[in-house]
Amino acid sequence: MTRMTNSVTKSSQQTTIKFLYSYAGKILPRHTDGNLRYVGGHTRVLAVNRSVTYAELIVKLWESCGFSVNLKCKLPSEDLDVLVSVSSDEDLAAVIEEYDRVSPDAKIRAVLFPVNSLKTISPVPSVESLVDFPATKALTCPRRQQHRRYSVAGSSRFSQVSNPKSLESNIQWLNRKQLGGR
Repeated sequence: MTRMTNSVTKSSQQTTIKFLYSYAGKILPRHTDGNLRYVGGHTRVLAVNRSVTYAELIVKLWESCGFSVNLKCKLPSEDLDVLVSVSSDEDLAAVIEEYDRVSPDAKIRAVLFPVNSLKTISPVPSVESLVDFPATKALTCPRRQQHRRYSVAGSSRFSQVSNPKSLESNIQWLNRKQLGGR
């Protein structure tokens, strides 16, 4: 018992911690024994100051990977089937504390997943599903065609849509038109 306490104290005094992180691959079962393993992609080591914040860590991982990531860490006593989502300073501190307690000299094993943007707007399947009055449309996938025409109850609005925000503004315009506003 005393030995573990000394290990925790020793590791707490270290100024850096290391993350062994993988990205752009897959977690698959090994054919021989069924244990999970990380296949493909990239695996790297990142040494950071023990006082690193969650935001600072995410920026360092972004700089290394080249894209925004969600951070998930493997607990030292678990397999890759149990990954803990880390999304705050408190989560990060809890993972570091667990590694200090169970395996003080081990690198923190992390798997990075690309962030799914909440701002992605899918093409609208039909304008009629957004409004209750007759509407005609010529709407296709934004990547295929840049000019869209919206014709609503006798009035027309032409718009050059080159990004999802413009499409969103046109949808908002249609909704305002339906409510009688301008």
